[in-house]
Amino acid sequence: MAYILKRRAVWASLSRQTDIPRCLGSSSIQGQLAVPLEKEMRSAKPTSEIPGPKARPVIGSLLNMPRGLKFDKKAAHKLYVTMHNTYGSIYRMTVPIVGSFTIVTDPDDCEKLLRLTMHNPQRMPMASIKSVREKAADGFFKNRTGILLENGEEWWRVRSKVQTPMMKPKLVGAYLQQMDRVSSEFTDRIAQLQAEHGEMPSDFQFELYKWALESVSLVALNRRMGCLNPDVSQDSNALRMIEVVNDIFQSLNDMEMGSMLWRIMPTATYRKLKMRHEQFLEIATQNIRETEAAILAEDPNSERELSLMENLLLTEGLTREDVIILILDMLTAGIDTTAHTLGFALYLLARNPQVQAKLQAEIDTVLGDYEGPLLPKHMAQFSYLKAVLRETLRVFPPAIAMVRILDQDAVLGGYIVPKGDKVIYPNVVAAWDEKHFPQAKEFIPDRWLRSRPLGPIHPYASLPFAAGARMCIGRRIAEQEMYTFLARVMQRFTVDYKYQDIDMMTRLIAMPSEPLRFNFTERR
Repeated sequence: MAYILKRRAVWASLSRQTDIPRCLGSSSIQGQLAVPLEKEMRSAKPTSEIPGPKARPVIGSLLNMPRGLKFDKKAAHKLYVTMHNTYGSIYRMTVPIVGSFTIVTDPDDCEKLLRLTMHNPQRMPMASIKSVREKAADGFFKNRTGILLENGEEWWRVRSKVQTPMMKPKLVGAYLQQMDRVSSEFTDRIAQLQAEHGEMPSDFQFELYKWALESVSLVALNRRMGCLNPDVSQDSNALRMIEVVNDIFQSLNDMEMGSMLWRIMPTATYRKLKMRHEQFLEIATQNIRETEAAILAEDPNSERELSLMENLLLTEGLTREDVIILILDMLTAGIDTTAHTLGFALYLLARNPQVQAKLQAEIDTVLGDYEGPLLPKHMAQFSYLKAVLRETLRVFPPAIAMVRILDQDAVLGGYIVPKGDKVIYPNVVAAWDEKHFPQAKEFIPDRWLRSRPLGPIHPYASLPFAAGARMCIGRRIAEQEMYTFLARVMQRFTVDYKYQDIDMMTRLIAMPSEPLRFNFTERR
């Protein structure tokens, strides 16, 4: 009966053309974390003594970077590694227009930073796309740009309402069999490409994007997009959406990691981002309207469990626009991140056949002769599979750094870091450091097993989904997608790779530097 009442409420909500005003209430973000800093402050070194390249007026630290260092916005992680090797675990630098940053690379400092900012976790938004949304001609966003971009009260207003449904294991688990079906279908696509080309074509990464959109749309839109249909048209909305998202990430990387002139005048890249964002909004909202129409067409007395979208539409304090913006961000963030991670995972498995064989043995043991869909009991037994993914995320973290803005003075790395400072923790540095991960350059999933055969792991040394109150809200969804992919691909194939080494390059997030020309061999 409860499901019927909820479904009728969703149906009634979507039938109305206007949103019901809701009282937002008071936010729980109040005050600051009480930390006994006085003694620590007295013994700390002043901010002026933090190492780093000397800053000059207007140009900042650019002319005083370490000798031979040339910043490459396609390899931003190399800057952090070089600066760490030059200045140590804490340093400071100034970027024109943006201002000064303090960078810490010690996991202890990361933990301290997150605890200090836990009640008001502000970060630098992607200012370029925030600007695009704030200036949207149709006023759709109403100065509310979504939890990825907002800080303070507005961020917490939405985050506090959506984190329970989005991270609830039961709700995410309800999509397991559908995700499994998508991954099983994708193995057929792999077999087809292998037969046609003798290996994966140079654009295999785009095939992974199709799998990723098909998987995330199950949750975000409660339906399939048809990406894996062999007859899908190249100008279909689904494939156009992938191309648009790729361009959005490229434009964001060019602006956020490059020249800041767009802050002064609308550059060609800014105009491209604006155009692509408008196209994405048009395609995505069309699909959202179709999903809403499908909900309205259903029997409101149906007793099936509510989808994520339905749960969000019923959440007190969220408007329909809030839900749509969240779905837009799920679709944007849910394509490249998982597709790139799995490209890296396949590469690492191909380069480490002993790891691949151990993973296949676990999958064979767990599934045996079972031919049905993956079930929660299977997922619970995939300990090595989960370790493989965790190690992939250490070696090739999708987000190379996270930022917090201090709302109080702090002591980090033995120095005073003042209130208002932007503090960066480049997760990639600690993740590659022998001090935190013995044999750090090697792909060793066993290190993540419960027995910790290579020693204990600092909980803040590898944070692919960030941590704390601003941890990636789609983490459970993304992990489940990737688990089903690896389980089905490794159950059916052995993967090989014979070409040049693949490195990490950045397009705001990390992606493989070379074409994914894998060779897949049927196991049986």
